[in-house]
Amino acid sequence: MIEPSSKATGAVSRRTLLRQFAGGALLATTSAGVRITSASESVTFPSEPLISVWEHSAKVDIAPTVKEVGFNTVWTHDKPYSGQKLEETLMYIHMRTPGIKYVIAKIERGIWGWKFDQAMAHAEWIANLSLTRGEIVGLYLNDFIEEMEKTNEGGHSASEFRQIIAKAKSINPRLPIWVPCYPPRELEKPFDFDIDAIIFSFYNTKVLQDHAKLVDQALKKFPGKPLMGSVYLNAGSERRWLNEQEYKQLLDFFVQDINEGKLCGLRIFRVENLQQRPEYATWAKEALANLKRT
Repeated sequence: MIEPSSKATGAVSRRTLLRQFAGGALLATTSAGVRITSASESVTFPSEPLISVWEHSAKVDIAPTVKEVGFNTVWTHDKPYSGQKLEETLMYIHMRTPGIKYVIAKIERGIWGWKFDQAMAHAEWIANLSLTRGEIVGLYLNDFIEEMEKTNEGGHSASEFRQIIAKAKSINPRLPIWVPCYPPRELEKPFDFDIDAIIFSFYNTKVLQDHAKLVDQALKKFPGKPLMGSVYLNAGSERRWLNEQEYKQLLDFFVQDINEGKLCGLRIFRVENLQQRPEYATWAKEALANLKRT
């Protein structure tokens, strides 16, 4: 499945990796389209780039921004599972948004109130849903490393995360488990868990100029795992909006790396910010005009 590392970068071609799922694979048609499942691998992953956006507020209508920019994936958020039906969730609203093919569900942070038993129940629910809902292409463990570093504040421990992952895998081993890596500090962490995909988030605005070097380090650290680049418009370590040059440079870099098969996609945080500053949506659309979608 994995090509030899590039001599120039030492990185596996993510695009080729995903395309190679087709070799000797089982093709399963879902409401989200055709998904490609490798007979030799444990996870199912879309073969096209995931052009994604985050939105966790039910008050934000993502449809106009999805249409304008051309997103096909949304990182969504719901309350911990307690018996609610899919049709009662924000995830369902996002699934039904024109243009959205895929959603990535979330296990929220323990320090923000999600108890371990709630996280376990949610993992079980999402995994079961994913067996019949092809739109669900991931279960995201929010702020993974920091949670484990703040167990004294209620964060999920390493043992708890292993149980959460094992619960989801026991139900649907093909559901990708996503975790974040925040450079540069978290590049030093081991990540020795049964995880499948990485959201590489440039939250530290002081290292934006080092984006190429940091992505290269991540490609080497997580060989064979889909890696997605992530940008925050107005969050970040300095709690400020990215300026036009920073934003355009990072998006152009992500698109280039997607085209070269290094990244499986990109994520912008978040729809509400894009609606607050429409020029950022315009710039995203301009960057994505250079994306090779086949």
